Amino acid sequence: MEKRKSLAPIDKLSYVLLAVALGIFATAQGLLKNPNADAYFLIDTGRYIVNNNALPDTAYWLVTPGVPTIIQQWICDVVNYAAYAAAGFTGIVILGIIFNIFLLFCLFVYCRENVKDNQVGFNAAVFCWILLCGFATTRPYSVTIAVSLLEITLLKRFFDKEKHTGKETALFFAGIAAVFIFQANWQASNILYPVLWILCYVPVIKAKKFRIDLYALCAIVIGIACSVLSPLGIRGPLFLTYARGSLERFHIIEVEPPHFPSLYTAMQVIAIVLFIYAAIKKKLTSSQIFMTLGCLAMSFMFMRCCWTLVIPIGALIANLKFTERSHKMMRWAYVAAGTLSILLIMKYNLEKSDDRKIMIESLPAPDEITLYTDFNSGNYFLIDGYKIYFDARPELYDHRIAGDKAFLDEAYAAWAGDLDYDAFIDKYGFDWFAVSTNMPMDTYLASNDDYEFVFYNAKDEINIYKKK
Repeated sequence: MEKRKSLAPIDKLSYVLLAVALGIFATAQGLLKNPNADAYFLIDTGRYIVNNNALPDTAYWLVTPGVPTIIQQWICDVVNYAAYAAAGFTGIVILGIIFNIFLLFCLFVYCRENVKDNQVGFNAAVFCWILLCGFATTRPYSVTIAVSLLEITLLKRFFDKEKHTGKETALFFAGIAAVFIFQANWQASNILYPVLWILCYVPVIKAKKFRIDLYALCAIVIGIACSVLSPLGIRGPLFLTYARGSLERFHIIEVEPPHFPSLYTAMQVIAIVLFIYAAIKKKLTSSQIFMTLGCLAMSFMFMRCCWTLVIPIGALIANLKFTERSHKMMRWAYVAAGTLSILLIMKYNLEKSDDRKIMIESLPAPDEITLYTDFNSGNYFLIDGYKIYFDARPELYDHRIAGDKAFLDEAYAAWAGDLDYDAFIDKYGFDWFAVSTNMPMDTYLASNDDYEFVFYNAKDEINIYKKK
């Protein structure tokens, strides 16, 4: 039996330094990205769910009472609240780091399955992980990505085999059911992703012959059936249809195409080059073709879908030939990149701000004011018990969810300056205002002698005013 070649001391050192560097990088991203603006909403709704042992039926956080609501990411809310209850915002930073490391692990599982080599798989996983650094938050998206990678790994392992035993089939379908049940409770708005990955395996093109894979069709049926197994029932998988058309007016960057040049357009170029190279080498499978084309199509339409590009990148990178020297060079490059993340930590400490805390302290108690908030400012006040007018979840206030209590049109008019501010303020009795800087409401309040400027939150770009 051939003995495994022992590592040279310099290689052993490189692995130790790599682990340290990746830890530094994960810590830096955790500090820089958390708490994300959405975290305040997640924490507050998680607190409600834990304290009431139920999901809220109405948007209890609004100045307008009785507005019907749907909380489609309830498990993530509970997890965020648990981290916050345990260690405050430090707990949120730690949770962000945990989510990010879990994402790296799932990337390694996925890339290792595609390249069939630990070293290449790990280098590819770290490369993709760095590309996804923007998702190092406690929002549900990072875990959604991780679970998608595990699902695709499960699909590949199953469909790479021509025949399956009864046990293998049962375990496969159980795994698919688990993915859909988890997604329906973790982030129901993205239940479409697990369906799309299975769809890539439905059509099979092999030896110039086309057929439909019945196992894949059965997996979709099972998945769709399991997607209603949550407190939301059918409303979970339908959530995306409720949100349709409510986001565009506010120019939310996530639902716009990626801007050129950017990290995401670079990812598109990488995926296209790897795809063309694999096609030239005749290394493409039918599932890789559909998955690559689908991910590229989604990434060109919506920035929030650009993460899917790591799927073809992680799979097609196996077609490149890597030498032992190239592995060492990549390892040391990652060590250097991770070490440079110390600069990001220093930057975080230099720019660390108590603006939100000071902003909250500048306000009277929650039961003493009627607070106006807009699209950008609303989230920041929730965990301190303030009732708000609006926040960055317009889909919850559209008629598809809010019914006859919907006020999205009014909220957008206030945001855009297309209404009579005097009549609007009198209607609700607003006496304190948290408005995004340089927006029409900010201009109106600043130029009106009836209102007094109180505080400028430079970090979050929010101005506080009060009625004299």
